[in-house]
Order: sequence, then C-alpha cells, then structure tokens
Amino acid sequence: MPSLGFAADRPAGGAGHLCCAYAGEDEWARSVTGFVRGALAAGRQVLYFSDVAAPEAVLRRLDRCGVGASAAADAGRLVVQQAEESYLRSLPFDPDRMVEAWGRACAAALDAGRTGLAALGEMSWYARGTPGAERLLEYELRLNAEVFARLPLTALCLYDRGAVPGDAVALLTGAHVRHLTPGGRILDAPPAAGPAPPLAATPLEDRVGLRLRGGADADTHTVLEGALAALVRLPGPVLHLDLSGADFLDTAAVAALAAAARAERDRGRRLVVHHPPHSLRRVAGMFPDECGALETAP
Repeated sequence: MPSLGFAADRPAGGAGHLCCAYAGEDEWARSVTGFVRGALAAGRQVLYFSDVAAPEAVLRRLDRCGVGASAAADAGRLVVQQAEESYLRSLPFDPDRMVEAWGRACAAALDAGRTGLAALGEMSWYARGTPGAERLLEYELRLNAEVFARLPLTALCLYDRGAVPGDAVALLTGAHVRHLTPGGRILDAPPAAGPAPPLAATPLEDRVGLRLRGGADADTHTVLEGALAALVRLPGPVLHLDLSGADFLDTAAVAALAAAARAERDRGRRLVVHHPPHSLRRVAGMFPDECGALETAP
C-alpha cells in the first residue's frame, strides 16, 4: 500500500486530506485498516468518528481485521466516538467551529507525545438532513488551506454509497484533492463511478483557490453558493477561480461571482478568474458596471 503521508512532519498542502467512497463491509475494511495501521505505526493519535455504530462495534470490526484496535484503544492511541456525541453534539454543523476544533485536537495529540493526528470520519449523517449539512461542501473545500496546510493532521472522509445518494457522493468526494480507493490506491482524481455532478468544485493545489467544473444555473445554485463561501474564507491577498472546466454560467451565477469579487476588493483582496467561459464574458459585456469588479487573468 502506498504511503499515506504518516510522517512526523505535517503533510504538504492538502496531501493529508483524503476521501473514500465505499460500498459494503469488505470495501470499508480494505479502506480503513491500512489507514489505521499506518497511523498507529507512525505514532499518531487516531480518532475515528462513527456515524451510527457504537464505538464498541467499530473496535470489534477493526479487531476482526487484525488491526489490534482494542489494545490501541486501551493504550489511548485510538479513540472512537460517535459524531453525534462529538462534533455534531452542537448543531447546526458549523465549518468555523470545526476548523478551530482541529487545531485543539492536534495540539492535544502533540502534548500527549504523539507525532500528530490521524482522523477518520463517516459522513453518512449528511444524507439525513442534519442541521447544517448544506455547509458540508464549504467545509470540505476549506480544509486544505485552513487546516491541512498548517497542522500535523491526516484525515480520511468515508462516504458510504449505500447511505449517501450517488450525486451527493460525487459532489463531496470531488471536493478532495486525494482519493483512496477501497483497494488502497491513492488517486489524484475521483475514481470513475457513475455520472459526474452537474457542478463540482475542487481545491487548487498550485494556488489559493478553487476549480469549478460543469454548469452553474438554478439547479446548482446551492453548489455555487457553497463553493463561493469556501473561496472567500481562504487566506491570502489573491484568490483564484479556475473556470476552465465550467461550460456554462447563467446570469445569476455571474452576478454571484461579481458580488464575491466586489466584496473581496472592498476587503483589499483580489479574486482572479481564469479561463472564463463564453457565457460569463457575454453577461459581463451586457452588464459592465455590475461586473466591473470581475478580474480575469490574461
């Protein structure tokens, strides 16, 4: 199995932010066991956030896979908690609160003599209408720059295809830079499994910003809203939005981009749009005053 970045130093950029979409117990086991073994071997504190299963049930499942989870739990090296008893105890789900919580969790791991923190989270709660679930895309997109770039953290987000609708799985796993297949391979793009979402957002690795793929219209307004909410929370004087994979933006989508660019300009920052599609250029030409804050790269 390739290295998952469980070195004592922090992962570079978002390299420590992985996801895996799995189906069934066998795929769950193949995805999780290598991750947990590698983290424990590297001396990291391991946190596992289950969705509905009791912590004891998760430990038994890991023990059956030969991980030695119960012994690691007795030694305090592995902690299993249900999401509703930990980060979902206070609702609605809040990305700002989560970013702060990761900092505290990593500090606690280092204080305990660990080399860092490794976390696994079952994300099926998204599909149950949990208050704040609509902000999960924003959260996933913010993590690379706000958490993984500065903390000794490696995390695996687990999406159960049997519990989360396929279009939501495609959207949320697409927000990750690294993808772990159930067979243990690390990919730089989502595995081909079903149709792509109508609009998807992915963090940029070479610059501070996001890449959009697909079309932005009334049907994908909430996706664009989440992507822009994540974009404007990223640090730095210049934000980049790559639209090379965006085939269409309706008037409302262009207006939302222009409003975000205007707000960042008022804050003393720049939002630079790369490879704008014809639809954006056409709307900007029709409404030059309203779109005057949009800056496009040469």
